[in-house]
Amino acid sequence: MHGEEDFLRKLLDTPADDTVRLVYADWLDERDDDENRKKAKFLRLTVRLLEPNHPARWYKARRKEMQPLAAKLSTDWLAVVSRLELEGCKPKAEDSGFRGPEPTTTAAHFFEFVCDKRWDELALTHDNAVRRCEDCKENIYFCETIMEAREHAEKGHCIAVDLGIIRHENDLAPEMIVFGPPSVVAIWEAEKKRLAPDAVSLAREVGKRKDRGDNGLVEGDRGADAPIVEIDPT
Repeated sequence: MHGEEDFLRKLLDTPADDTVRLVYADWLDERDDDENRKKAKFLRLTVRLLEPNHPARWYKARRKEMQPLAAKLSTDWLAVVSRLELEGCKPKAEDSGFRGPEPTTTAAHFFEFVCDKRWDELALTHDNAVRRCEDCKENIYFCETIMEAREHAEKGHCIAVDLGIIRHENDLAPEMIVFGPPSVVAIWEAEKKRLAPDAVSLAREVGKRKDRGDNGLVEGDRGADAPIVEIDPT
């Protein structure tokens, strides 16, 4: 292998080969610049994530360590190299007897269920951001923003959420519609906070719009009360 494209193709062909990941990480370190060092560290952490016999808090700490790295890296690259949990697998959730909170008006409650398969174990498609589960015969979508993930949640799709996104508890659950006296204001404020897009998602959405030549506003996907970021057209 002579270049980065060769390493990425090899990873797509043999994602379980950690030797490729580690050799690729060494190659990136030799490039000696900040972005490639971040990539190298991220790759080594993807290998460490599969180390057995650690307590749950250890794996959580490794993912937390990966978040600021992923936030600064290309999502096209991350879609190829990441090892991500799958959220929202409705067929496996139902087979396992999992039940989400009741009542619910959408399939989004299945996003509390985490599948036993990972993003890197799925079959490739023509799109690096979409993979296929041969067990469920469903497409799984790589999501680079929380807004994108919520759109898939509302459609009942299974997803792999990029580690760069700053996650919060129940951040994919359906919006709670609150009615009642002033005493419910605190509940409503907490709900708005839960649904507010994180800074990484907002920055990525701004970047995508700039790449398309769009000018205007980037809004959260929950209406006028969500945070708004103005795009500088220059």
